[in-house]
Amino acid sequence: MRLAARGARETDAGEEAIADPFTVAQLRRQAREIHVQAALAGAALTGLALLIPS
Repeated sequence: MRLAARGARETDAGEEAIADPFTVAQLRRQAREIHVQAALAGAALTGLALLIPS
């Protein structure tokens, strides 16, 4: 996801910039969706943990 934020990708030769703006936008969108899913899962698990009596 760090590479998507910079508009780059990992190859055998190392990190390289992505020239196609559509591909960069698509990768950033996918990275944003992953961040949102992770935040929602974390919030849901925290909520469940708070419901368990100690």
